[in-house]
Amino acid sequence: MRVSTLLNRLLNLQGLRVTGVLLHDGELVVTVHRRFQVLTCPCCGAKKRGRMSSRIRRWRHLGLWGRPVWIEGEIRRMRCRGCERVVTEDVPWARHDSDFTKPFEEAVGLLAQKTDKTTVAKLCGIAWVTVGNIAQRLVKELLAPTRLQGLRRLAVDEISFRKHHRYLTVVTDHDRRQVVWVAEGKSSEVLKSFFHDLGPAACAEIEIVTMDMSAAYAKAVSEALPNAQIAYDHFHIAKLANEALNEVRRELVRELRPDDPAAAKAVKNLRWPTLHRLANVPDKHLDALANLRPDQPLGRAYLLKEDLLDALSSSAELDRPDGRLSKWLDWASRSRLAPFVKLGRTLREHLAGIRAFLEHRVTNGLAEGVNNKIRLLSHRAFGFHSAAPLIATIYLCCGGITLPELHLL
Repeated sequence: MRVSTLLNRLLNLQGLRVTGVLLHDGELVVTVHRRFQVLTCPCCGAKKRGRMSSRIRRWRHLGLWGRPVWIEGEIRRMRCRGCERVVTEDVPWARHDSDFTKPFEEAVGLLAQKTDKTTVAKLCGIAWVTVGNIAQRLVKELLAPTRLQGLRRLAVDEISFRKHHRYLTVVTDHDRRQVVWVAEGKSSEVLKSFFHDLGPAACAEIEIVTMDMSAAYAKAVSEALPNAQIAYDHFHIAKLANEALNEVRRELVRELRPDDPAAAKAVKNLRWPTLHRLANVPDKHLDALANLRPDQPLGRAYLLKEDLLDALSSSAELDRPDGRLSKWLDWASRSRLAPFVKLGRTLREHLAGIRAFLEHRVTNGLAEGVNNKIRLLSHRAFGFHSAAPLIATIYLCCGGITLPELHLL
């Protein structure tokens, strides 16, 4: 078998024929000749014959036998009538404005899905910034436009990606468990831009949106989604209940400290025991909770917290959870505990969304899990200076993009 025939089969690049090979400074340079004459515009896809100029160009390919491989061939320029400008032709073996072949970029993308950019750069022998550029090109080409079709249940949440309050809004599909949209900012206008991308017909098909108690997101959903219910995540409600309990405990500590420092310290030490659910309290905290009395503020606050979480739990579904929640709201308003009175007013304002959760039992846990993965992506890259590369990384790792398997051994 001739060397050129062997390299043709090994490279397997569409539209190319190997005409020569050169080993130079430890790198393998494969000279190729194209099999087609028609030029294609990379912007509009228009085709034509005849070139304006041409030059020899190299593209980095997957390594062979432990050596870097370069594909060297002719690249041509054309005047596109549709775009009304001179452009470099589109070639089937590489993406436009890229110095790498498609198999090489897909290998980089597959590694970037699994590990940090520094490791990918060292493994592939490219710059750290180049890994991000390749990820953006892959996302632009491979992110499925159909991800915005057939949406019924959405999860919306924000995540901070830099200090000084720089946020991303992340929209996740509950059914496919994939990120479908990301943009910088966390205002209602940002979320409305997503609904604008969806279009009125697709917006009318959305049935439920889970979120925290963000007024901005709720405003955007109520204005853009006529048939959707907002379901407030019960984990955020539990967080508010624990914060109210802690505020009651801190107020007691402030009252007791001037006259009885020992009692103030004992109440202060109840922080961790009271954060546990009554059914899951460790043995070492049982005695501390046993001393709480319902006629005392802290004991009453702990019972309020526990009863609210019971009303929101799945086990309470058979016991008319909505009716139990109404009783809890009445109890909170009469509790004479300012943090729980305030919490009761907050829950009344968002009662429709809480009832939607009780009815559908769908939470924002998926969005919180995606946020944890995004934090890991940001952490292993040691942060991002701007939103664009982070958004590309999110789509690459959480947007359902599947790349060809890479067999190194």
